[in-house]
Parts: sequence; structure tokens; C-alpha cells
Amino acid sequence: MSPADGWAARSGLTRQVMDAAVFGIALLDTELRFTYVNEALAKVNGVPVAEHLGRRIAEVVPGIDVEAAEAELRAVLADGKPRHHTVEGTTAADPSGELRWWHNAYSRLEDSSGRVLGIVGMVLEITEDRRIRQALDRARTRLALLDEAATSIGTTLDVQLTCKELTRLLVPRLTDVAVVDVIEQDERPGSELRLRRLAMSTTPALVKAGRWFGAPGSVHSPQATSVAARCVAEERPIVSNSPGDEQMALAAPEAGRVARYRRLGIHSSLVVPLRARGRVIGVVNLMRAGESPPFTAEDVELVGELARRAANSISNAQRFAHEHETALVLQRALLSERTRPHVDVECAGRYLPAGKTAEVGGDWFDSMALPGGRTLLVVGDVMGHGLEAAASMGEYRSLMRALAFQGWGPEKILSEAQRTVEALGLDRVATCLVAEIDPAAGTVTLAGAGHLPPLLLRRGLGAQFAALPGDPPLGAGVGHYRSTTLRLPPGSVLLLYTDGLVERRGEDIEDSLQSLAALDLDPETPLERLLDTALSRLSVSPAEDDVALLAARLR
Repeated sequence: MSPADGWAARSGLTRQVMDAAVFGIALLDTELRFTYVNEALAKVNGVPVAEHLGRRIAEVVPGIDVEAAEAELRAVLADGKPRHHTVEGTTAADPSGELRWWHNAYSRLEDSSGRVLGIVGMVLEITEDRRIRQALDRARTRLALLDEAATSIGTTLDVQLTCKELTRLLVPRLTDVAVVDVIEQDERPGSELRLRRLAMSTTPALVKAGRWFGAPGSVHSPQATSVAARCVAEERPIVSNSPGDEQMALAAPEAGRVARYRRLGIHSSLVVPLRARGRVIGVVNLMRAGESPPFTAEDVELVGELARRAANSISNAQRFAHEHETALVLQRALLSERTRPHVDVECAGRYLPAGKTAEVGGDWFDSMALPGGRTLLVVGDVMGHGLEAAASMGEYRSLMRALAFQGWGPEKILSEAQRTVEALGLDRVATCLVAEIDPAAGTVTLAGAGHLPPLLLRRGLGAQFAALPGDPPLGAGVGHYRSTTLRLPPGSVLLLYTDGLVERRGEDIEDSLQSLAALDLDPETPLERLLDTALSRLSVSPAEDDVALLAARLR
């Protein structure tokens, strides 16, 4: 066989190999025109082999980034270095128009003398691999978002802040606009749906247009045909991708809102119910604009899960707020009962509830005029918080009032109170301080049940804490109490208080008490102003615990 015959045989074999390859192969000349393609590549491109020959890439597969592909090919022609290149786009092989991906490898072709003949390109479709990777990436993103939601939504028992935490999580990772509306409860039958906007977040590009989405705190009544009303009634997510004006009007029924949304480039919306404890408590409305893609089924599922978690936190915050308000109303009702000190004793009391995110406690104060010109002062604190603590406070306060008029001293009152607590089976422990002022003798007799000592303000002597025996709280199962009698000259002030005034997280109680003594309170200051001073200088915001204060001055 001659050398020519051997070359021909090898060329024929090479052609057979290229024709039979399962991946695409193409030969291009130096003008980047096809001179050969195999059937595998023709199938990928959706164009017959013959219609490739003599044509450029843009003429055969215009659905890819032709400019980038040809730039890679020219670089190979110029320096001879092989290159790899990932191409994405569409071809005639897939009429659905879905995006596909290919991995291309290019090498320069030269003859035996080194003359450049063109390029050989190999094309391997990697669409399925890319889609699997994208699905895995989305799954990782979803899990990360759900994990973040577990720690960033419901960090407090504040309803509005919880709603804001949800919108901040959604924007910008899942949407360009997120709005949370909570249903205003109206128990009347047939009442219209009312939604209160509690939170809104937007991307920076839409911040200036935020007022168009409604201010937080505003209340609106959506039409029955609106997307929000349907979402509440049907208890399901509603997606609107590229809606027409009529459909968008259902999502934004306010006059002129559709035109504004169009100007902002809003093209998709997703409204998801906030459902907790078997009922819908509100909706979260997501909107995408500009280059953001339409909402997918995966988006609906993910937002639905986030909404479910947020709804539970919002519901917990609502229940807490209701109980907090109920307990506060009960406590204020009990404390609003008029106190009646003797005419020789001036009294002023103050109750400061804990902050919105803290539960109401069981603090109370009281003063009563007793026979013989004496006045009884009581300050107490029921252990625990919430409605039950407030109710127990009412029981303790009533009990102490009943015992006050038996003619007993403070230590006997506490002993009888302990006996009665045991007999009635009251299950909450309470600290208590009882002070009996006797103007005729110029004395005050004190007995405490696990309570902090009162502060004495006497002219020329400064502020001093009264030393009390360390007797146990009421309800602790031990009933022995002792009293201490101190001189109380006219003009002296006795300040009784609960631990919320001085206790601070991470601070030693002795240091806290010294902070109170160091306020340099003047016994001649009007009592209301004196209480204001103590509260303003010692209280923290928001208050972590309730505070009850009672000041008494012997005239």
C-alpha cells in the first residue's frame, strides 16, 4: 500500500469515527464556516447536516451567544491554544424554548507544514447535569433560608416586629416587595374583612415607591374579588405571573394602582395565607419587578413554608399581646381602688408595667387607715407573670386588706396570711412587705416575707435601708415572721418597692440596692416627683419587669 493509500485509509477511518460519535463534532474553516458536522451535532442543533455546510454559527444556531462563541474560536485560531467553553441558549431541536447548556472544546487544525486549516470543535450537551446542579443549589438555598427563618423570625413576642422579620427575610432573596397584612378581628357576624398592614420591605430600587404599597399601620378592606380576600377565603396561595390589567386590578383595586405598578415594572405577584391554629390570621403579598423571574411552583412551596412558620410566631405574639393587655387591665383595675391612709400620713403610689415584650407580673401596693390614727402600708410581688399572676395578686391583695383590720401587728398579719394561703391552697408564692406607721409614737413597725428592705429618708441622716429579718415568702410553707420597729420623725419618708425597680440582669442585688440609696432623694421633695426621680433614674427601657412603688411621709 502506497503512502497515499495509507493516508486515504486513515482519513476514511477518522471520518467514520466522527460520524459515529455520540457527541457533536464540527470542522470550521478560518472564516468560521462549517465544513463538516456529524449527525450528533445536527441533532443537537435541530438542523440537517447539509444546511450547516458553508454557513456561519449565527445562521445555524442564533439562539446562543454567538459573539462569545466566535470570540473563543478566533482566539484558538490566533494562538493555537485549545480552549473549553460553556454555551447556553436555545436551538431548533427544542421548540419549547427552554434554556439548554453545552460544553464545547476547540482545537486548531494545521497541515504538515503548519498552515492553519481551521478548527475542530466537540460539543457535549450538559443540560441535565446543569439542571441537577441548579436543583441542588436551590435545595441548599431553601434549606439555608428555612434554617435562617428558624432563628430570625419570632425572636420577640412583638407582633409588628415579627411581621417585619418575615419581610426582611423575603426581600431581596425571594422577592422585590413583601407586605404583611394581619386580619383585624371582628366577632360580629357578616362583618367585612379588614386587614392591617404591619410590615413592608422593598429592594433599594423600589424604596421611594414604598408609599404606593400602603404605610404600615394602615387598615384597608379589600373587595371580595381581590386576590387578598380570595386568599383568605380559599386559604390557598394565589400566583399571578405577567397578569393583564384586569387581573392586576384584582390585586391592586385602588384607583391608579395598576398604572403605578406598571411603571415600577411589577410583573408577578404571589399572595400566601398566614395560617395558624386552624385559621387564617393574615396574608403575605410578594411582588417581583424588572429582571426578576416569575414565581415558580418551588417559590410557592418555599414561601408557603416560611409563611406557616411566621404565622405561628405571629399568632403566639398576638396571644401574648392579648393576655398581656388583659392582665394589665385587671391589674390596673385592682390598683385603681382608692387607697386611704390616715390624715397624718401622706402617700403616693406608682405602678409601671413591664415592656410590651415582657409579661405582666403580680406587683401591687396598698395603704389603709387603721383605728387609733395608724396607717398600714403593703407592697407585694406574686411570683410569675401573666394573667394567672395578676389574678393571684388580686387574691393576695384582698387577703391582706381583710387581715389588716383585725388589730394585729405586721408580723401577725403575715403569719395569718401564710396560714390562710395554706388553707386556701393558693399555688403562687409572693413576697410582701408590711409597714405600720404610728404618728402618735413617731414609729414604723416593719415585717417582711422575703421582700427587699424599704428605704428610709430622714432629714440629716440621708438614705438608709431598714434592716429586716430574713423571713420566707408567703406560700413557701413556713409561717414564722418577725417585726422591727424604727423611729420615724415627722417629715421622714418611707419608700417601699418591688424588685423590678432595682434588679438588673447580670448585676449583683447589693450593687443594685446601693444604686437606689445613691440617688440622693430628698425627703422634702413632693412624693410624686420623688417617685418620678426614682423611676427615671433606675428604670430601663423596655422594662424587663413590673415595678410597684409606694412612698409615705409622716406629716
